[in-house]
Amino acid sequence: MGRKRGGNAESKLCWHCGGRGHDQSQCTAILSGDARHCFLCRSLDHMSTECPLRSNEPKQKDPPWVKELRQVGQVENASSRLSVVITTSPVPSHPATMMLEAVIASFQRVKGLAQCPLIIVCDGFKVFKKTTWKAGKVTDEKAANYEEYKSNLKKLQDDGRLPAGSKLVILEGHNGQAMAVKAGLKEVDTPLVCIHQHDLEFTFDFGLDTVLDLLEDGSPVKYVGMPLLVNLHYEGIAFQHHGVRVKPELHEGLSLMPIIFWYDSTHITSVRHYESLVFGPDESYAPGNFVEETFGVRQRNDIMANGMSAHPKYGTYHYISHSVDGSRRPLIMHLNGVRFLTPEQRLALGFPPDPPVEFYPSRTMTSRRQRKALRIGSARVGSSGVALAFGRA
Repeated sequence: MGRKRGGNAESKLCWHCGGRGHDQSQCTAILSGDARHCFLCRSLDHMSTECPLRSNEPKQKDPPWVKELRQVGQVENASSRLSVVITTSPVPSHPATMMLEAVIASFQRVKGLAQCPLIIVCDGFKVFKKTTWKAGKVTDEKAANYEEYKSNLKKLQDDGRLPAGSKLVILEGHNGQAMAVKAGLKEVDTPLVCIHQHDLEFTFDFGLDTVLDLLEDGSPVKYVGMPLLVNLHYEGIAFQHHGVRVKPELHEGLSLMPIIFWYDSTHITSVRHYESLVFGPDESYAPGNFVEETFGVRQRNDIMANGMSAHPKYGTYHYISHSVDGSRRPLIMHLNGVRFLTPEQRLALGFPPDPPVEFYPSRTMTSRRQRKALRIGSARVGSSGVALAFGRA
């Protein structure tokens, strides 16, 4: 027998006056215009927004939600101009710290970068039945691995295996990349900052001091990004996908490419530029947001609509680095955190051992034709599986 719509009249409860036998659509207080009722204390003298009881309720803090700030020792011979903020979050290789240690070790390839104060921001997570790494959703098992990873980072601090004076900013709950960067900026004491991710390696020296001089001298350059392999020839991306023409420019002897998008990938800018523009009064972010997927899209739309005359507001450029043969080369390489595994983890899962670096095309080749040829050659390797090892992780 079907259930009657609306149920027993006597069971109706009015959320407005608290009376039974009618609902809010039939409430005489509302119909008469005397609609002042507080559902917190039941008073007819005020609304719930004015209730004294609300002052006793704990206020919800805005993200980022910082759980712990930890620093061991003091920075030695620290740069007074630049700090580095690395954002990290759950990935399959945790609880191992191998990937992050490799990233920090690559700082030695850039003169002066290893002497910069280091802030590592550990975002939180949400527990789900299925893991979605980018959304910060992990299973109970992956959550436990990440908690152990953060403990291992503290051990690296204590054992002096992280640069002296490095800060750990541990966030509670899933904040997202944008809020993680915002939390890291609060710990920066230098005017300039390098925003970096936990799965990007520096590959070559590029004259860091010259970049810092340029950013400090009031030039139109406000953001210097380090290109990856995928955006090495950005002028093609800008025109083919967005209809905007850009070409290399020379600034204080540096060859730079104007870009119309704020990449989250490695870049150097000023703390003031972040605070006044990216996190300025006209910008808002929800937990889980990425800067490039929100602010970056708004920047691109602005320039597509108004042309490059809108670009100076953002001042975003990519550094153009050249090999000895004159070809462009990427300054950072992607370790792909959601696929990265330690050798021990690969062995446990039955994957082949890591191949020699020459079989890893995304780290060694800049030509799409070369990479395609390598993949074809790899398929001919047959049962050894060495050339395909990274693709299976």
